Amino acid sequence: MKPSSSQFVSRIVARHGEDLLRFLSRRVATAADARDLAQEAYVRLLRIERQELITNPQAYLYRIAAHLVYEFELKRRSDAAGLRRWKEECIETAVPVAVDRAADAMVLRGRLGAAFKGLSPKCQAVLVMHRRDGMTYDEIGARLGISSSMVKKYLGIGLRHCRSRLRDLET
Repeated sequence: MKPSSSQFVSRIVARHGEDLLRFLSRRVATAADARDLAQEAYVRLLRIERQELITNPQAYLYRIAAHLVYEFELKRRSDAAGLRRWKEECIETAVPVAVDRAADAMVLRGRLGAAFKGLSPKCQAVLVMHRRDGMTYDEIGARLGISSSMVKKYLGIGLRHCRSRLRDLET
Protein backbone atom coordinates (compact mmCIF):
# COMPACT_ATOMS: atom_id res chain seq x y z
CA MET A 1 0.00 0.00 0.00
CA LYS A 2 1.41 3.33 -1.05
CA PRO A 3 1.29 6.33 1.32
CA SER A 4 -0.76 8.25 -1.25
CA SER A 5 -3.27 5.41 -1.28
CA SER A 6 -4.01 5.72 2.44
CA GLN A 7 -4.16 9.52 2.14
CA PHE A 8 -6.61 9.19 -0.76
CA VAL A 9 -8.89 6.94 1.29
CA SER A 10 -8.52 9.11 4.41
CA ARG A 11 -9.72 12.15 2.46
CA ILE A 12 -12.72 10.20 1.11
CA VAL A 13 -13.61 8.94 4.60
CA ALA A 14 -13.38 12.46 6.02
CA ARG A 15 -15.57 13.93 3.28
CA HIS A 16 -18.10 11.16 2.65
CA GLY A 17 -17.87 8.74 5.60
CA GLU A 18 -21.03 9.83 7.44
CA ASP A 19 -23.06 10.03 4.22
CA LEU A 20 -21.88 6.58 3.21
CA LEU A 21 -22.96 5.15 6.56
CA ARG A 22 -26.43 6.69 6.16
CA PHE A 23 -26.62 5.34 2.61
CA LEU A 24 -25.71 1.84 3.79
CA SER A 25 -27.91 1.98 6.90
CA ARG A 26 -30.98 2.53 4.74
CA ARG A 27 -30.14 -0.64 2.77
CA VAL A 28 -29.17 -3.17 5.44
CA ALA A 29 -30.86 -4.30 8.63
CA THR A 30 -28.35 -3.27 11.29
CA ALA A 31 -25.93 -0.45 11.92
CA ALA A 32 -23.17 -3.01 12.48
CA ASP A 33 -23.71 -4.40 8.98
CA ALA A 34 -23.59 -0.87 7.56
CA ARG A 35 -20.28 -0.20 9.35
CA ASP A 36 -18.86 -3.52 8.10
CA LEU A 37 -19.86 -2.74 4.52
CA ALA A 38 -18.39 0.77 4.76
CA GLN A 39 -15.14 -0.70 6.06
CA GLU A 40 -15.06 -3.17 3.16
CA ALA A 41 -15.68 -0.31 0.70
CA TYR A 42 -12.65 1.54 2.10
CA VAL A 43 -10.54 -1.62 1.89
CA ARG A 44 -11.49 -2.03 -1.75
CA LEU A 45 -10.55 1.58 -2.40
CA LEU A 46 -7.14 0.96 -0.83
CA ARG A 47 -6.56 -1.95 -3.22
CA ILE A 48 -6.98 0.18 -6.32
CA GLU A 49 -3.66 0.49 -8.15
CA ARG A 50 -4.24 3.70 -10.12
CA GLN A 51 -6.39 5.93 -7.94
CA GLU A 52 -5.47 8.98 -9.96
CA LEU A 53 -7.79 7.71 -12.72
CA ILE A 54 -10.85 8.11 -10.45
CA THR A 55 -12.42 11.40 -11.49
CA ASN A 56 -15.38 11.33 -9.06
CA PRO A 57 -14.34 9.57 -5.83
CA GLN A 58 -17.76 9.97 -4.18
CA ALA A 59 -19.58 8.29 -7.07
CA TYR A 60 -16.95 5.56 -7.20
CA LEU A 61 -17.30 4.94 -3.44
CA TYR A 62 -21.08 4.74 -3.67
CA ARG A 63 -20.83 2.35 -6.64
CA ILE A 64 -18.56 0.10 -4.58
CA ALA A 65 -20.99 0.34 -1.65
CA ALA A 66 -23.97 -0.52 -3.87
CA HIS A 67 -22.14 -3.61 -5.14
CA LEU A 68 -21.28 -4.59 -1.58
CA VAL A 69 -24.93 -4.31 -0.53
CA TYR A 70 -25.90 -6.49 -3.48
CA GLU A 71 -23.27 -9.12 -2.55
CA PHE A 72 -24.31 -8.92 1.10
CA GLU A 73 -27.97 -9.56 0.23
CA LEU A 74 -27.06 -12.45 -2.07
CA LYS A 75 -25.03 -14.04 0.71
CA ARG A 76 -27.76 -13.43 3.29
CA ARG A 77 -30.40 -15.01 1.07
CA SER A 78 -28.11 -17.90 0.24
CA ASP A 79 -27.36 -18.44 3.92
CA ALA A 80 -31.06 -18.23 4.80
CA ALA A 81 -31.96 -20.71 2.07
CA GLY A 82 -29.19 -23.02 3.20
CA LEU A 83 -30.37 -22.84 6.80
CA ARG A 84 -33.94 -23.50 5.69
CA ARG A 85 -32.84 -26.55 3.69
CA TRP A 86 -30.71 -27.78 6.60
CA LYS A 87 -33.64 -27.37 9.01
CA GLU A 88 -35.97 -29.26 6.65
CA GLU A 89 -33.42 -32.05 6.28
CA CYS A 90 -33.03 -32.26 10.06
CA ILE A 91 -36.78 -32.49 10.51
CA GLU A 92 -37.08 -35.11 7.76
CA THR A 93 -34.34 -37.28 9.23
CA ALA A 94 -35.28 -36.71 12.88
CA VAL A 95 -38.88 -37.86 12.60
CA PRO A 96 -38.08 -41.40 11.40
CA VAL A 97 -35.33 -41.74 14.00
CA ALA A 98 -37.70 -40.66 16.77
CA VAL A 99 -40.38 -43.02 15.49
CA ASP A 100 -37.86 -45.86 15.23
CA ARG A 101 -36.65 -45.24 18.77
CA ALA A 102 -40.19 -45.12 20.11
CA ALA A 103 -41.04 -48.36 18.31
CA ASP A 104 -37.86 -50.02 19.61
CA ALA A 105 -38.66 -48.85 23.14
CA MET A 106 -42.17 -50.26 22.89
CA VAL A 107 -40.86 -53.62 21.67
CA LEU A 108 -38.25 -53.71 24.43
CA ARG A 109 -40.87 -52.81 27.05
CA GLY A 110 -43.08 -55.61 25.81
CA ARG A 111 -40.23 -58.11 25.89
CA LEU A 112 -39.20 -56.99 29.37
CA GLY A 113 -42.79 -57.37 30.51
CA ALA A 114 -42.89 -60.90 29.12
CA ALA A 115 -39.55 -61.71 30.79
CA PHE A 116 -40.84 -60.32 34.10
CA LYS A 117 -43.92 -62.57 33.94
CA GLY A 118 -41.60 -65.57 34.24
CA LEU A 119 -40.31 -64.31 37.61
CA SER A 120 -41.82 -64.62 41.07
CA PRO A 121 -43.47 -61.48 42.49
CA LYS A 122 -40.67 -61.00 45.06
CA CYS A 123 -38.01 -61.36 42.37
CA GLN A 124 -39.84 -58.78 40.24
CA ALA A 125 -40.12 -56.41 43.19
CA VAL A 126 -36.39 -56.74 44.00
CA LEU A 127 -35.41 -55.99 40.38
CA VAL A 128 -37.66 -52.95 40.17
CA MET A 129 -36.63 -51.53 43.53
CA HIS A 130 -32.94 -51.99 42.81
CA ARG A 131 -32.77 -50.93 39.13
CA ARG A 132 -35.51 -48.32 38.85
CA ASP A 133 -35.66 -46.93 42.38
CA GLY A 134 -31.95 -47.32 43.18
CA MET A 135 -32.57 -48.86 46.58
CA THR A 136 -29.84 -50.73 48.45
CA TYR A 137 -30.06 -54.40 49.44
CA ASP A 138 -30.80 -53.45 53.05
CA GLU A 139 -33.59 -51.02 52.05
CA ILE A 140 -35.19 -53.61 49.79
CA GLY A 141 -34.89 -56.29 52.47
CA ALA A 142 -36.50 -54.04 55.07
CA ARG A 143 -39.37 -53.16 52.74
CA LEU A 144 -40.05 -56.78 51.66
CA GLY A 145 -39.27 -58.40 55.01
CA ILE A 146 -36.37 -60.52 53.73
CA SER A 147 -32.64 -60.59 54.42
CA SER A 148 -30.02 -58.73 52.38
CA SER A 149 -28.58 -62.02 51.20
CA MET A 150 -32.01 -63.08 49.88
CA VAL A 151 -32.27 -59.73 48.06
CA LYS A 152 -28.91 -60.47 46.45
CA LYS A 153 -30.09 -63.97 45.42
CA TYR A 154 -33.38 -62.65 43.98
CA LEU A 155 -31.48 -59.97 42.09
CA GLY A 156 -29.07 -62.53 40.60
CA ILE A 157 -31.92 -64.85 39.60
CA GLY A 158 -33.92 -62.00 38.04
CA LEU A 159 -30.98 -60.56 36.09
CA ARG A 160 -29.95 -63.98 34.71
CA HIS A 161 -33.53 -64.70 33.69
CA CYS A 162 -33.96 -61.34 31.93
CA ARG A 163 -30.58 -61.62 30.19
CA SER A 164 -31.42 -65.07 28.86
CA ARG A 165 -34.80 -63.85 27.55
CA LEU A 166 -33.28 -60.74 25.92
CA ARG A 167 -30.02 -62.32 24.70
CA ASP A 168 -30.88 -61.80 21.00
CA LEU A 169 -30.94 -58.01 21.57
CA GLU A 170 -27.24 -58.01 22.53
CA THR A 171 -25.55 -57.41 19.20
